[in-house]
Amino acid sequence: MEYLKTKNLVKNFVKNLALLITESSLYPAHHPSVIAQTKQTLSSLIEAFEKKEEIALDVFEGQMVFEGIPFYELKHVIEKPVELLDAKNIKSLGFKNTVTAPELAFFISLLVDKKRSLLADDIKHELQKVSFTSISVESAKTAETDDAKADLLPFVKIYGRSIEANKLVYNTMRQGAAMPLDIIDKVAGEITNMIVKDSSSSLALSTLRDYDEYTFTHSTNVAILSIALASRITKDKALLNNLARAALLHDIGKIYIPLNVLNKPDKLTDDEWGMMKQHPIWGAKILEQQQTVDKLSVLIAVQHHMRFDLTGYPKIPGINNLHPLSLVVNICDIYDAITSKRPYKKPMPADKALAIMLRLVGCDFNPQYLKIFTQLIGVYPPGSFVQLNTGEVGIVKKIKPQALILPEIKIILDKNSKLYESPLLIDLSDESQNTSKRHIESIVDPTEIGLNPVDFF
Repeated sequence: MEYLKTKNLVKNFVKNLALLITESSLYPAHHPSVIAQTKQTLSSLIEAFEKKEEIALDVFEGQMVFEGIPFYELKHVIEKPVELLDAKNIKSLGFKNTVTAPELAFFISLLVDKKRSLLADDIKHELQKVSFTSISVESAKTAETDDAKADLLPFVKIYGRSIEANKLVYNTMRQGAAMPLDIIDKVAGEITNMIVKDSSSSLALSTLRDYDEYTFTHSTNVAILSIALASRITKDKALLNNLARAALLHDIGKIYIPLNVLNKPDKLTDDEWGMMKQHPIWGAKILEQQQTVDKLSVLIAVQHHMRFDLTGYPKIPGINNLHPLSLVVNICDIYDAITSKRPYKKPMPADKALAIMLRLVGCDFNPQYLKIFTQLIGVYPPGSFVQLNTGEVGIVKKIKPQALILPEIKIILDKNSKLYESPLLIDLSDESQNTSKRHIESIVDPTEIGLNPVDFF
């Protein structure tokens, strides 16, 4: 997905910029390590410019932030550079695609100058004196509270923040370091608030998958779907927050599974499958060791592959029933898994996925919860791109529980695949609006018809 590709290119630049600041703080500008890192940093910046002509970075709460998304995964790389930027009262940096190696080197020299100890406004003035305008520096302004910032975040950015948090957790745990639960809690709260505010738009996020990052997008999608489903069952905000955290961490046991097994494009051997089936137990053990993790996260980690009829795995003697929210995550986990592309399979369209799941109701899935989930998702979930009988293409905006195959849609392409100047918003179930008797014929992959789903979100 283009949005996540851009974010990853910018993240690579931020990592190189942080390394350049660190190297330049230790060695003089003519040192080979500094020269090499300057080239590498500029190269990564040029790559990022292929997706975005100007790049703005904010410094907030010890993080480098791009378009509302903190690069949590780079926490340890950027820690000292961010401390330096904070000490200089620098709260944002801007880079234009006209930046040159001398300009980058000069900016870094100002930043690490220990004799003069220049602050943000001083650095800004020095850059202006030599007519270097491709790098901008801004000092601290009156900041909004974190809660206010979160309320203003567009939903796509919350999705990106969650994926970054998932990466940080998995990579941190694989390295044997402490789990960054503070970040998981923050993202869990953002997801819960987002869904309470607008469940239809939130559900559409789960269609913005980046197939190259399944491990991280899957956990985010399961959290979004689980909170959307659970919010139809309970209004307890604290419980929903705990569920969001549990859903984000439900697969944490997979850190003990080798990546070549997790991403294997072929059928797993019996030994590999046996290893895979251990991840719920491993996840529960990991979470039990965390001092501030609640019991719900542990239960969901161990129970999310147990089925409604207590088949599934792992087999644990003495369990006579599952936690109701484990049954919620079970539905959402399976749905996202079968509608996602994996190395060994193509994604299944949502309508076909639901048809399969409905055949397993009462065995694999709680009948009441699956009924609510079906009414929530519909045959054509929010965010789906659909082909109409008229040849037009639209995006599903809102599900009508009383007419699951006739949702509210926004038509964006005419029958000749040309963009409408003004998209048509139509409730297919409303005969007064749907005078042309439009109906959906199939779900389409937007990337196969040259569309970036984020542009229409």
